[in-house]
Amino acid sequence: MERCRRPSHATPPRWYKRYVGSRLRISIISIAVAAALVLGLVGVSRGRADATPALQPVGAHELLASAIRAAAAPFTISGDVTSSIDIGLPDLPSNLGGGAAGPVASFFGTQHYKVWRSADGVRVAHLSDFGEQVAVANATDAWLWDSNGMRAVHLSKQADAGTHRAWLAPILGGTDTGTDPRKLDPSTLAAAALLGVAPYADVSVDTTAVVAGRPVYQLVLTPSASETLIGRIAVSIDAATRLPLQLSITAKGASAPAVEVGYTSVSFDPIDPSVFAFAPPPGATVVTPPAPTGQGHRHGEHPDTKVFGTGFATRVAVRLDRPLPGEAAALLPFSGPLFSVLTVHADGSTWVLAGFVGLDTLREDAATLP
Repeated sequence: MERCRRPSHATPPRWYKRYVGSRLRISIISIAVAAALVLGLVGVSRGRADATPALQPVGAHELLASAIRAAAAPFTISGDVTSSIDIGLPDLPSNLGGGAAGPVASFFGTQHYKVWRSADGVRVAHLSDFGEQVAVANATDAWLWDSNGMRAVHLSKQADAGTHRAWLAPILGGTDTGTDPRKLDPSTLAAAALLGVAPYADVSVDTTAVVAGRPVYQLVLTPSASETLIGRIAVSIDAATRLPLQLSITAKGASAPAVEVGYTSVSFDPIDPSVFAFAPPPGATVVTPPAPTGQGHRHGEHPDTKVFGTGFATRVAVRLDRPLPGEAAALLPFSGPLFSVLTVHADGSTWVLAGFVGLDTLREDAATLP
């Protein structure tokens, strides 16, 4: 196994300066959003590799850089995906997020998706026994569709570029990736997540494997922060295209991943542009969100947000302007294999603290709140 340990204060290699630049700042919010999008969209092969193909040796940072370059360049990909997520959440209340069979709970356990991505757009369909959720975007429009409530959310560049940018900015985490929703595809998001977390982890190349019939390199990131609950992130990178095809996240001390996401079948053939068009069916409710008001604040600069630590040990405390719903409050404090969430009351305010750390660390942070 080739391993490349990068001390936290070492001078980054040249490729890293090129792709990260001096503006890179990571907070728990941007990490969590990237992670959530990757987990929700990439999918995973449940089966283990059935072969270890002989591939040309490659260095860890060289492999990481090539994956970032591949995702930044135009590419076409489609396939079937599966996700397996077990992060220790309790049974959700029936009226939280649509119930135990509703939109929130339906993304945990084992789930199945179909993904299409090309220069013309991106389409991700979540398939379940309870209905279908679809995210589809092209050069001018983005749609979120839920068949359970016959409800569609519509974002349009043509109607209001300001609205489009304002709603996509939180998803993109303020990074310089533009406002094109077609960039919110699995491989691009996986590469963005790699770019974000690599400065805070030791990077190595493990064995080769086969994912969805494709020879892959196994890139492993081991967080350097002692406080984090995350022990290992493994990404399978296609040997030919260098696109990420599979992701797993394992907690410290665990023998099996808490999260596995990746393709079970994949194609790089051309995709008909009509796949990226969407028209709500008759009787559907269509919602166009208004643009958020004001310019907002960067993470950590808002008076109602406090940030502690860096990298995988980053924690965020957010002061609420209203009490949590009783059903949500009943779930807290939460301590899972990968992250923890805590609510505290300080100076008449309610704060929610979260991070990829244990509850004891969050309680220490809570003691410093105003």
